[in-house]
Amino acid sequence: MHMMSAEKLLKLVGSGTTLVWGGLAVLLAATEVVVDWTTWIELDISIVYGLPLVLAAAARSRKLLWTLALLLVCATFVVYSHQIPAGAFSLDEPFFVNRLLSAVTILFAAGLLHLLTLAVDALDRQRREAEAASARKTRLLASVSHDLRTPLTTISLMAELIRRTAADPQLAVQVPGLAQALQANAVSLDDLVRDILDSSHFDSGQITLRESEFSLNDLIVEECRLMQPLAEAKALWIKEELPQTPILVSADRVKLARVLRNLLNNAIKFTASGGVTMSAALSPDGAAVIRVIDTGAGVEPENLERIFGEFVQLQAAPENEGWGLGLAICKRLTGFMGGEIRVESQPGHGSVFAVHLPATRVITPPESAALVRA
Repeated sequence: MHMMSAEKLLKLVGSGTTLVWGGLAVLLAATEVVVDWTTWIELDISIVYGLPLVLAAAARSRKLLWTLALLLVCATFVVYSHQIPAGAFSLDEPFFVNRLLSAVTILFAAGLLHLLTLAVDALDRQRREAEAASARKTRLLASVSHDLRTPLTTISLMAELIRRTAADPQLAVQVPGLAQALQANAVSLDDLVRDILDSSHFDSGQITLRESEFSLNDLIVEECRLMQPLAEAKALWIKEELPQTPILVSADRVKLARVLRNLLNNAIKFTASGGVTMSAALSPDGAAVIRVIDTGAGVEPENLERIFGEFVQLQAAPENEGWGLGLAICKRLTGFMGGEIRVESQPGHGSVFAVHLPATRVITPPESAALVRA
């Protein structure tokens, strides 16, 4: 709240400063023209017509800068025509030459000041981007200090309990449950590490696509099996609904798997009872559609777009907290492959996240797989 207040205050101050400098520029320009109009022709006031342009540049208003420049060029010759005696005008008349040089100087100064304001704006953008990156890293590091410690502590405790039960045959029945919890936390830790790596790769522009042809059916079965322990730890079911004919796609298998794993992980995290279904089919336009359907808490309509932002956490999940990066990374990875993610949700009735891969990435002909509505 304090940061937002400070940002608004800075914007107000900046806006006020712009108005002050702009007002002074207009006032000075008007004063110069009036003085020039009321004095004799020998007093070349137009030689200082460039001063208001400096104030307009200080106001960071290029529109005002060029408006004043053009008005002052016009005023230069209007005042001259008013003051020159009848019949005294000629192209080599000294006062006309002075006015012509003043007009050229005004335009030249306006051009230089225009470039200066562009450079200053570019520096400001770089500064704001650097500040935003620094603030983002600070938030990320603050999350890391907590979110890495949570699964590591749990893994350590689970390992200790497994060691104790291994030494006591009567406690052996607890080993499968403890091992399941251990695996779930290991997967959680792996997801957290992958989130930070994916985020850093996006920021540095180092992410690249490594495309291959593979079966979407096989990938979905593999990811569901991988997330099975997490679902069972919460007494949830997880299943696949796939067409009989496999859907073949050409994409980055690792990145698509990352998207599906994040969506499954989120669905399990925010589902208290019931389960999660992952389906795949082709839309009428030939796009591949992968849906992750859960019976969880759902999302409020006003938050459906916000959930794809970084560090956005709308609900608490104390047993498996994250950084709020998962859905943001899913959206960016899917977009990087030319696709998109859509979501439908109702509070208390679960959510449906649909990954759409364009038809250009589908190898399977549309008539050979089940169709769904996009």
